[in-house]
Amino acid sequence: AADPERGLPGGWGTAGWCNEQEALSERLDIIEEKVIKTVEYLESEVKSLLDTIRETAQDIPVTPGTPLGDIFDGEY
Repeated sequence: AADPERGLPGGWGTAGWCNEQEALSERLDIIEEKVIKTVEYLESEVKSLLDTIRETAQDIPVTPGTPLGDIFDGEY
């Protein structure tokens, strides 16, 4: 026996598929918004941490003639 939902293009099966796609699209939009907000929050936190590191580094006395180490040079 033929499945009536699959029998005709544009029938009940298509409507169900469209509803599923719409629901999926809405969920993806929500996830995208949460990801964007999370990235913005993390960017803010990283900037704050870098500012704190810069302020702290300025307060550390450096002996004249001492080479400064670069923590981002990959040796550590």
